[in-house]
Amino acid sequence: QRLLGKRFGKDILDIRMQERLRSASAEQLDLWAERILDATTIEDVFRE
Repeated sequence: QRLLGKRFGKDILDIRMQERLRSASAEQLDLWAERILDATTIEDVFRE
């Protein structure tokens, strides 16, 4: 959550995205963390 806030702005995470982060597996969190590096939008991070 901290990395997403630094990359896209601290107020970018809505309730739905916060819940996805809380319920995600370690594998999913690793994937999203890698995507933060190249994503231009937060939607790019969470895409399926």
